[in-house]
Amino acid sequence: MKKVCLFSLRLLLIPAAVSVLLTVGGCGKQKTAPQTTRISLNTKPEGATVTILGTERGKTPLSGKMRPGTYLIKFALPGYRSCWKKIELEAGEQKNLVFPLTPETAPVLISSTPDSATVEFQGKNLGATPIVIPDLPHGNYTAEVVRYGFNRQTVSWTIDSSTPKLVKVDLASNLGTLVVTSNPKNAEVLVDGKIKGRTPLKDSVEEGKHTVEIRRNGYISVQRTISVKSQETFYVRDVTLEIKPGSISIVSKPSGAKITINGKHYGDTPLKMSNLKPGSFAIQLEKTGYDPVTRNVELPPGENLELMLNLDSNTGGADIVTQPAGLTLYLDGKMIGVSEKNPLDANISKIFKIRNLSMGRHRLTIAHKRARPEKKNYRFEVSKGKVVRLTGLTLWIPNATITRLDGTVETGRIIQNLPSKIEFEPSPGVKYTIEKSTVRKIHYLSEKE
Repeated sequence: MKKVCLFSLRLLLIPAAVSVLLTVGGCGKQKTAPQTTRISLNTKPEGATVTILGTERGKTPLSGKMRPGTYLIKFALPGYRSCWKKIELEAGEQKNLVFPLTPETAPVLISSTPDSATVEFQGKNLGATPIVIPDLPHGNYTAEVVRYGFNRQTVSWTIDSSTPKLVKVDLASNLGTLVVTSNPKNAEVLVDGKIKGRTPLKDSVEEGKHTVEIRRNGYISVQRTISVKSQETFYVRDVTLEIKPGSISIVSKPSGAKITINGKHYGDTPLKMSNLKPGSFAIQLEKTGYDPVTRNVELPPGENLELMLNLDSNTGGADIVTQPAGLTLYLDGKMIGVSEKNPLDANISKIFKIRNLSMGRHRLTIAHKRARPEKKNYRFEVSKGKVVRLTGLTLWIPNATITRLDGTVETGRIIQNLPSKIEFEPSPGVKYTIEKSTVRKIHYLSEKE
């Protein structure tokens, strides 16, 4: 409040001669006392010094009364550009004015010896020296100057005017020497994940701790942590690399084949053998009903071989059709199933398929407990890759019982069931006709035993 009152009084006490110099208007006699105006001055940011006619009137925010006219007012704040503003005031007017101030800036040039060093400023990589950072406001600043083979350095400077700044930095070397040898030679050397070359290796490395990896195809990699000093030599001598084991995966079609490697049995396919030393492997697969398969493979160090082997069948098969259906089937004395009814032909069965039969002679037996005789044997020959069809496999089996009106019961086969009569076979090869008028009941027997 004291500043406001003082400013108001000073403005009101401006002499008439001064008022004439500050105002722009017509000449002539003033018959009445001039009216005053009220004005409020402020800046962004606040705190700027207000100067009128070379006299400081206070700091913003500032308010008071002024005579009508045109004024040129200066605003000054450390760290910002001074600015002049023309203000025109009319009688009885009230103005609230706010003026933004522009920060005063200056550029800085950063150079280094040697040049091409990276400049890191406020978390950003600005590029390589020499480099200019423009338009920095007043304040204190730091930057990091980095170059491979030299110590990182921090530089600082202060911007307190619009005068450009020059920052120079002399970088000091921080390189040492790394020597690496290995057994076997020609191993790849990586320092902190970056490839440096192959053993035997001699190269420059920055001072400090580093991770050194020595690797070669087919061998187990070796890692070492080293600490290098500037202008000194660090040795990693005669690193022995162990041969990396490999593996062989064997899959066969069909699966379940016995695996023999170098004369030793290892199991059945599919199979994966790990931790194998490199070398030659003679692999043989065997499976009943298939020709043996042999492969010779070379396993390099650290490799994983995958083998897919197809086995060729050395078997054949048989297709069986029986008359009637429902007969039990035996192959070489072992039951293999029952023939099923053919929906397309009631006199014969569906095809019963047998596969993967070994080559040579086999015995097929068909049987049924009600058959006369109960079973029959058949011999057949199987050739590699071929299917033989067995037909004419017949057993005589009663399929019905007929009860006459006089109570007589007959068991046999009904050949035909006609509208007025029945063709009947009471035993193999014996047939006659039965008039339906003499039949009380017909009972059909199941085809199955």
